[in-house]
Amino acid sequence: MSINKPSNDLINTKEAEIHRLSWLDALFTTIKNDLTSGDTHKAQKLADLGQYLAQDFQHYSEDDLTQLLAGKEDSL
Repeated sequence: MSINKPSNDLINTKEAEIHRLSWLDALFTTIKNDLTSGDTHKAQKLADLGQYLAQDFQHYSEDDLTQLLAGKEDSL
């Protein structure tokens, strides 16, 4: 195993996080614009989508943390 593999994995994880957060930024910007224009039905649908994406991102991050902690225990 390459000594750089853990660093590369962490870099890839952070790049994916930034990408997902940019999606959430775009989503919430659109929700705010819809609320300003009075389109509450569309804003609610987008808020539901945002909640789903946030929960998905949380589960993804929890899985990553579990794997990192398991790797830490294996190295002890």
